[in-house]
Amino acid sequence: MKASDTTSIQHSARQVAIEIIANILLQQGSLSTQLARHQTSVASEHIPLLKELCFGVCRQYPKLNSIALSLLSHPFEEKDTDLYATLLLSLYQLSYMNTPDHAAVNESVEACRILKKDWATKLMNAVLRRYQREGDEITANLESMPSVEYNHPKWLVKRFNKHWPDYLEQIIEASNTHPPMCIRVNENSVSRETYQAQLLDLGIKSDTGLFSPSALYLRKAVKVTELPNFEEGFSSVQDEAAQLSAHILSPTSGEKVLDACAAPGGKTGHLLEKATDIELTAVELEPWRMEKIESNLERLGYSAHLICADAGDLDAWWGGEQFDKILLDVPCSATGVIRRNPDIKINRKPADITELVEIQKEIVSQVWKTLKPNGFMLYATCSLMPEENEQQVHQFLEEHHDAKEVSLNTLNQGFELEWGIPVSHGRQLFPSLEGHDGFYYCLLQKIDK
Repeated sequence: MKASDTTSIQHSARQVAIEIIANILLQQGSLSTQLARHQTSVASEHIPLLKELCFGVCRQYPKLNSIALSLLSHPFEEKDTDLYATLLLSLYQLSYMNTPDHAAVNESVEACRILKKDWATKLMNAVLRRYQREGDEITANLESMPSVEYNHPKWLVKRFNKHWPDYLEQIIEASNTHPPMCIRVNENSVSRETYQAQLLDLGIKSDTGLFSPSALYLRKAVKVTELPNFEEGFSSVQDEAAQLSAHILSPTSGEKVLDACAAPGGKTGHLLEKATDIELTAVELEPWRMEKIESNLERLGYSAHLICADAGDLDAWWGGEQFDKILLDVPCSATGVIRRNPDIKINRKPADITELVEIQKEIVSQVWKTLKPNGFMLYATCSLMPEENEQQVHQFLEEHHDAKEVSLNTLNQGFELEWGIPVSHGRQLFPSLEGHDGFYYCLLQKIDK
């Protein structure tokens, strides 16, 4: 490949990355939403570079933002957010990628021209040249700032330290790293041991999950197309903590089951793997996320009654027949999966938690009406915030006298509860460096009065 071709490719992926990062900075959608929308404009072979740039800038944003602001005499105006995205991306390349320094600087200057902001070329060049000369000193002077020391927003560090002081270091370290690749073996098609052997035959080494009997951690991430019989539904990519939900709820033949807030469909598929002949309804608000559920189920060879609606708006989707079991994985702050959604470091604000708590309260109260007497609801989040988890459940139990908490292994007596820690209601898992994400579970039963 010619050098000019490489430059063209980088410009292509780079310009799209600038647009995505700028949109995230302007709070115009999440990283996953932006990538889904814009990655089609990049050739498929260049998508890994696009993702590296976008995920990298978001993951390192608190530190990069502090450095960028210290380099600028005046912050960019909102109309020039694309220039700020260009600067952040350049600082990421200079600090964390193997891009030659001169190439990173030149590409940034060229990006200003492509954005039709030639006036910024000298400024961009000067700021980046200064960082080349004084980068170590600049970073050292900022190290005492929580945003630089922990590479998380200050308010989030304070919340973690307030709620989980004994786990702060673990949470921060795990949240700042790339997550391991964990797969869920479809035990309806193949045993975990057999599939692990099949992986090894292909040179793919793996370790069994400690808590989910269907989990395998790959020692090195691979493309899903390299997984044996992936298209035939023998395995799926899913974090071990998320896999626990189907094992806890343990659906059995003939049961009527609801998966509320179901996207992207990993848990939906797992519930069907546990019992293929359940009557499963999956509700999801976002149409584009519903498409993911459809494609996941199609690959696995299962079917469910899919409804695109707000789970909390019963008039929009519920026909009145109650469910035996419900999985309610409510919208949350996702503070337990920051490593998978690093844009949380940019856009999540303290006020969001308060708003989400109210949304969760409404959803759980409404969806509870669809549960049969003696039925079970599994309340779940990928949050580390007690107000979204144990405190939310506490308030629900205070207001719903037909509800009681039961042990998480009530429906699966052989399921060992050695994961996470017990809290006032349910169990809390923290993200671990080479293991599962942060998650919360609490199992509720409706009392038959």
